[in-house]
Amino acid sequence: MSKTFFSLFRSPSVQKGCRLASNAAPVENRLVHIENQFESVPPPKRDKDAFMGAIAMFKEKRGRGHVEFINSSLKFIKEYGVHKDLDTYKALLNVFPKGKMIPQNTFQKIFLHYPMQQNCCVKVLDEMEWHGVQPDKEIHDIVVNAFGEWNFATKKIKRMLYWMPKLKYSNKYLDRRTVEGKSLSDCELAGVALKMMSRDPATNVSLVKFKNDIMANEWIVLAQSPSQQRLLKQLNAGDELTTRSAEPLQEFVKEEMDEDYTNWYEDWLKRRESSKRTIHEQQNEVILALGAIFRYDNDTAFRWVEELQKTNKNLENLRIRLRIDGKSLI
Repeated sequence: MSKTFFSLFRSPSVQKGCRLASNAAPVENRLVHIENQFESVPPPKRDKDAFMGAIAMFKEKRGRGHVEFINSSLKFIKEYGVHKDLDTYKALLNVFPKGKMIPQNTFQKIFLHYPMQQNCCVKVLDEMEWHGVQPDKEIHDIVVNAFGEWNFATKKIKRMLYWMPKLKYSNKYLDRRTVEGKSLSDCELAGVALKMMSRDPATNVSLVKFKNDIMANEWIVLAQSPSQQRLLKQLNAGDELTTRSAEPLQEFVKEEMDEDYTNWYEDWLKRRESSKRTIHEQQNEVILALGAIFRYDNDTAFRWVEELQKTNKNLENLRIRLRIDGKSLI
């Protein structure tokens, strides 16, 4: 026989950020179906505070129906815009009672103890993984305190803690979470793009804004790492740069070796020297800096060069060729 679960709660939209005056009428408590806790909130007021308020009301009740409540909340987690919020998943997992569902004997450890609750916990963790929410040690402790150290749900969170940080840095494409749902300006989007393009983790991305009477929104974004600054210092006076790149500083070694292996030691030394090459030293050029400008012309690019000269004094001794708007500027 199926069961329908209800809970006694106060609407989170009423409780959010409000204080009742001393002469105000008390809010009427009523029996509401679990799913109606989230449906009763008007769409304009569906946010993190309202979602967390519904969870707090359910936890105050201290009754049964934890699995049904969490399953219902997962249906509305995207409508409330909290599907990528770590604190929301912590609050949902904290709904499970602590200690009661931890296996106490060998028989309970062998078989799936409290299977509905553990499967529900895994659904919450799957939702986190699907939306790319990185778990932390607190999430692990919440699951362990509810289901034990080594259990079906606990193994899931342990695997997430191991693999998700590794896979986070394996994707070379744009992480949508950095731009989704955010109103970023042009210069902020340029900074996100430069961080994605700069493979050196030590790269420093800085923003320079200019204000004048003609245009108040002029900006330049610069990206350069300490190793790129050291490469610039190695250039000789009079060397030519083409839009922040230079000729290779050292010869690239081909991968094949002589068939008779008579020169194996010399080949090994060349490979050893080649392994010291930085990530910025490509086969055909050396990338010395990256940048983004608010307007695509030589004059704006030259202002970018002037900003780079503040941290790279050797640029004053080099010949810089800019060729952006069809005209060559040295």
